[in-house]
Amino acid sequence: MTSSGRRLTVRPGKAPLGTSLAGDAVESDQGKRLLGKVRGKGAKTEGAGTAWIWVEDHSGLFHFPTPFADMTLAAKTDALADLLGPVLKEYTHVAGIVVSNAAHRRLPLPPDEDAPRRAGQGFQRGVPLDRVRETIVIPRRILLPEQTSLIARMCDAEAASLNWALAKLGVPGGVSSLLSASPDPRPAPLWTP
Repeated sequence: MTSSGRRLTVRPGKAPLGTSLAGDAVESDQGKRLLGKVRGKGAKTEGAGTAWIWVEDHSGLFHFPTPFADMTLAAKTDALADLLGPVLKEYTHVAGIVVSNAAHRRLPLPPDEDAPRRAGQGFQRGVPLDRVRETIVIPRRILLPEQTSLIARMCDAEAASLNWALAKLGVPGGVSSLLSASPDPRPAPLWTP
C-alpha cells in the first residue's frame, strides 16, 4: 500500500529487526460526540413537555482504552454529571439524562454495583447472558423524585426483567431454558420428499 509517498508492506511472521511503524496520532473526543447527541435530542424534544433523554452510547466512551473506561463507576458518574450539567441548564424541559452501554462481555458476570453520587446515580448490572451494562442517571438539580425513582428502579431491575417477562409469558426457566442444547445437533431438514 502506498500513501503520501510512503510504502507499507505487510508480511506474515515476525517483523525484521529495526522495523517500526510510525504515523500521525489519531484522537477523538468522545465527550464532544456525546454532547452533540444529547443536544440534538434536547432540541428535538423541545415543546414536548418534560422529557428524559436516554442515550445508548455506542461511540466508544465506555470502551477500552479510553481514560473514561478505566474510571470507577462513581468517577464516571461524577464525570458525566460535570459534562452534562450545562446541557440540563440549556434545555430546561429536560428532567434528566441517562447514558448507558452494554458492550462489555464478561463471564462470570460481576456483582451488581451502585454508585449514588451528589449529582447522579451509576448502576452496573450483569444482564443475560454475558453482558455488563453500565447506566448513569443524571437528573436535573431540581429533582423530580418520582421520575428519578422510576428511572433508578428500571436500571436496578434490568438484569431480572427478561426472566420476569418470560415467566409472565409462561416460559419456565427463563433465559436459560431458551438456550438449552437440542438433543440432536443436526438441523432439521427444511423439506422431506
